[in-house]
Order: sequence, then C-alpha cells, then structure tokens
Amino acid sequence: QPVTKDARCGKDFGGTTCMGSKWGNCCSKWSYCGSTEDYCGPDTCQKGYGLCN
Repeated sequence: QPVTKDARCGKDFGGTTCMGSKWGNCCSKWSYCGSTEDYCGPDTCQKGYGLCN
C-alpha cells in the first residue's frame, strides 16, 4: 500500500494508507489521516488503511 503524501487516505484515494504518515497512523471514514480518537475510534476509523482502536 502506498503511504499518503497529502493526508488523504482510503479506498477513494487510490487505497493509500496512513501508516507511517506525518499526519498520523489512522485513516478516518472521511478519508483523512490523523492520530486522535476522531480518526482512530472504532466508529470513525476506515479499516485497512491504518491503525484502528
């Protein structure tokens, strides 16, 4: 999986992952990378494109 270069992630953005990105390791369901509960929480995380809590 390619690591995102623009903080966008997930199936709508070429399947890019947030793992190892400078914005955070979690991909939210809105296809943005981050590291807070808003991105990593089980209800807001996009599975398969970074870490999920």
